[in-house]
Amino acid sequence: MKAMRVVKGKVVGNTVVLEGVLPEGSSVEVREVGEEDEDGWDLTDEEWAEMDESLGEAERGEVFPADVVLAELRALK
Repeated sequence: MKAMRVVKGKVVGNTVVLEGVLPEGSSVEVREVGEEDEDGWDLTDEEWAEMDESLGEAERGEVFPADVVLAELRALK
């Protein structure tokens, strides 16, 4: 699985200035976020940190197989 990180930033002088650090040569995708983002990406700093930690857990293989999660969800019915 290809590693993924979420890092916020701002455009300054037509250059994206990141609040975090990415390794030199990293490939990135940039998504503009408006004041009232309708797609649910208007996250607090704490939520961004939680997302980054979750991505790290997935990268390290600290995940549950889908069949286990689905079985637990079905059991809740």
